[in-house]
Amino acid sequence: MKRFSKRTWVAIVAVLAIAMSAIGAFAYFTAAGTGSGNATVGAATAVVITSDVNGTDLYPGGGDETVDVHVENPGNGQQFVNDVSGTVADNGGCQGSWFEVDTIDLDANILPGATVDTTTAVRMNDSGTDQNACQNATLTINWTSN
Repeated sequence: MKRFSKRTWVAIVAVLAIAMSAIGAFAYFTAAGTGSGNATVGAATAVVITSDVNGTDLYPGGGDETVDVHVENPGNGQQFVNDVSGTVADNGGCQGSWFEVDTIDLDANILPGATVDTTTAVRMNDSGTDQNACQNATLTINWTSN
């Protein structure tokens, strides 16, 4: 029988040491435990609705004017906007109730930081009374969404 050299013995010992440590790496104890953790849920952020009326042709009983409407989500989470509706504010003797703004069925999920652009129409109804107070008046449309 042939004897192993010193170098061979060193190699055998090294291989056995590695094998033993690998086997030891798979040994473990099991234990039951409990615990808890916390997470914070965000909250909705109000969307910002702005608009621009295209044109100045609003007259009692006249036609529609197109309104560009911008719905912005300034929040950190996605926001769902169903309908957007507007009402014209009173301006001195110019009554907001003399105007009609069509509701927008937006039905959109708006990503954080994104803006959805859409349009609607506004018209001036004939009240059957003197509406001269609205001549050259600046209209403010107050927007709401749900």
